Amino acid sequence: MRNAMRVCSTSFLLAAVIALQPIAASAQQSSSGAKESAFSFDVYGDSRSMMYLPYKQDQEAEARQLMVDMFELALPAKVAPEVVQKDVKLIYDPSNNELVQMVMPFMTASEVTTLTFDKGWVTEASVEDVKLLPGVRRTMFRLEGGDWVAREVVKDIKSGNTDFLVNTGDLVWWGKQGNKPSDNPYWKLVNEDVLKQLPGPSRKMREAGLDGRVFPAVGNHEVWNDSDVEGLLASFPYLKKFGVSDQRLIYTFDYSGVRFIFLWTGKYDYRDPTGWGATRPAYEEQMKQLQAWMDDAKAKGIKKVFISFHAPAFCRSGMGPIPEDQNPHKTIAAYAKDMDIVVFNGHVHTTEVYEVDGVKYLVLGGGGAEQDPILPGRTHIKMPDGYPLDQYWKGDSPKEDYNFLHVEIKPGQPTTFTLNRFRPWSATPFETVELFK
Repeated sequence: MRNAMRVCSTSFLLAAVIALQPIAASAQQSSSGAKESAFSFDVYGDSRSMMYLPYKQDQEAEARQLMVDMFELALPAKVAPEVVQKDVKLIYDPSNNELVQMVMPFMTASEVTTLTFDKGWVTEASVEDVKLLPGVRRTMFRLEGGDWVAREVVKDIKSGNTDFLVNTGDLVWWGKQGNKPSDNPYWKLVNEDVLKQLPGPSRKMREAGLDGRVFPAVGNHEVWNDSDVEGLLASFPYLKKFGVSDQRLIYTFDYSGVRFIFLWTGKYDYRDPTGWGATRPAYEEQMKQLQAWMDDAKAKGIKKVFISFHAPAFCRSGMGPIPEDQNPHKTIAAYAKDMDIVVFNGHVHTTEVYEVDGVKYLVLGGGGAEQDPILPGRTHIKMPDGYPLDQYWKGDSPKEDYNFLHVEIKPGQPTTFTLNRFRPWSATPFETVELFK
């Protein structure tokens, strides 16, 4: 790899050395685990809950201001307060003066959302599209779904069934509430439900340089009202050894002869909801770094690579995929003839599975967030002729589906992918599905 990176310009060489610093960290921690050995890990994404609001009736003004802040993500600052005042209805239980329900607009003018609350947390959300499907409410969020995912992945670690967890982003709603991460209700929930429940890393993991059990790609919600990513770095301080900082949200590591790469697709922009708007670093620099990490893996004889980033490279529902001019697929697929490459995405809150040009892609957005792709008008978005087929729904409309993926690696054998899912509406709510069979 170093031979491939030689350049004539002294300034360009300096920039390259700086850019490749995390590779040095990866090389140091991978030396003990360069030979591939059996292990497993779990993957899930978009595991954040919906919002938490001050729930006493005398706190209504504070709750409404938080709703204004939320609506400003998609509306002009002058319009958001008017919409909240006019169209958001808060309903309190007269027996205890606690918030029990909220009715508000959703993503379009014809969608009406009804949310139920318990002690400030949304426990269920349903949507009626009065234009496309009047009179029918579709449940798109149940708190029990994300709770089930969290319990199951924790159980997998505790039982020794899996070594660590990979998250494709959006662990929390935002960083606005609370003066510091330990006061933020969303990071507190992650810590209580997942991080504090996990044992410390195994000896094998520590020898490979892994000092934690959870490795996330950064989603757009991690940086929403937390531009310095204090919550992320406080919850996962061991990421700093891989070069992660408020200015660099990408990293890599090797484990048991397998390479893991984590990229960042950027914050949310309602004008380009799946665009690769990252600036830490920007798309072009990330692609150069991705190529360097892939070249290094190839030079080391690494045969399996797992790449995680938040917005999906391929997707047929919801907000759709990353635009073609920002899509890393061509960069990734160029290595598919030499390595077994799997990409984990999220952002669109559903589950989709693709195999394109020798690369496996999984959209794993069923970790607990509201599943808006099940709503009318978002189940099937218009795609060009010849667009890759989704192997999960296989043309059917997405439904409410909370899940996580178990990945099993054995030297000399194909990697196995087992999806564990919970469908609250189904006669058989708990199932396991083998993917890529």
